Amino acid sequence: MELGDIGNLLTRRRGNMGVRAAAKEIGISPSTLSRIENGHVPDVATLEKVCAWLEEDASKFTGIGNLQIAFKNKKALPPRTAQSLATLIEKAADQFAKVNARGH
Repeated sequence: MELGDIGNLLTRRRGNMGVRAAAKEIGISPSTLSRIENGHVPDVATLEKVCAWLEEDASKFTGIGNLQIAFKNKKALPPRTAQSLATLIEKAADQFAKVNARGH
């Protein structure tokens, strides 16, 4: 799943429940819930609350390899660019771990 899918999941899960009631259950403001349902990407803390309410693991939406990436606004990188960056960061982390293992 992609982070953009979360809005549709929220709308389906909410069903006939009003935005205010659902937001209260989730622990976020009604305006935040409405923005997420309309495609805005939540911050990490809000994403965790939403995923708990949806009974989904947040890494389903943000996981790329062993990394979790979340972008706060619509100016997020395209998924392909985010994947490339995640791969680069994972390779750098692996290299760093190898260097540290040799040095200790």
